[in-house]
Amino acid sequence: MKKLLTLIITSMLTFTLSAQTVAVLGFETDNFCIEGNTGTMSDLLTDELVNISHITVVERKYIDKIKTEMKFQASAYTDPATAKSLGKMIGADCVIIGTADVFNCTLTVTARTVEVESGKILYSTKMTCDTWDEFNKKLPDFARNLVSKIPVPDRFEGTWAGTVQDGDFYDDYEITFDKKGKCTVKIFPDGDFSGTELTAKGTWNDGDDILKINARFKTDVARLKNMNWVAVYVIDDDGESFSMNIKNSSGKLVRVVFVKQ
Repeated sequence: MKKLLTLIITSMLTFTLSAQTVAVLGFETDNFCIEGNTGTMSDLLTDELVNISHITVVERKYIDKIKTEMKFQASAYTDPATAKSLGKMIGADCVIIGTADVFNCTLTVTARTVEVESGKILYSTKMTCDTWDEFNKKLPDFARNLVSKIPVPDRFEGTWAGTVQDGDFYDDYEITFDKKGKCTVKIFPDGDFSGTELTAKGTWNDGDDILKINARFKTDVARLKNMNWVAVYVIDDDGESFSMNIKNSSGKLVRVVFVKQ
């Protein structure tokens, strides 16, 4: 197995989270008194969503461009089925659709978060305001609630490969993570044991921004016998690789990068 990665020593890593892409499709209204404000309402909601760490927000100009090109009507894209179709066109994982109206001088805004892949409504909420100042004060909680049920993507499920330097040896690792905190680890040793393969069942979790992997191998080779990694990790923006600092058998801190297979 070819050496996949170059290892360097580093002192600190910064954690980043895979993001879900969300698009605010706008608010429909039949009330002429506020129809000129629905665009601003969408922009303000978008601004709040941008500040939420696990969310990537589609720019409104891009959404409007797709709407124009596909000749979507305002009354159509607030329907979950049509919103699902539009969401796929703009590359969103979830879309937010809603309505706005005024009853007895009180603004009522209703919004729903729709999962694009399934068309399922993940969350529905309502906000009432007597003034625009009240709207602005309630908007942060309103935005957080709308994305609170969006599932965070499973960052590790699948098979990843990387190389660990241990003294003069460069051992290739292949780790397959499943959804239940279990994993299968394969090691392709360097040196005198080159050409062999060690396999073990292990456990893993990534709580508190730290990845923990544990496995024990049936071998007399000290550097390969026990795998007990606990480290802060970084996932690249494309989700195709992650890196972490680990200690090898001699206690030396090395950086290893795993690439998704």
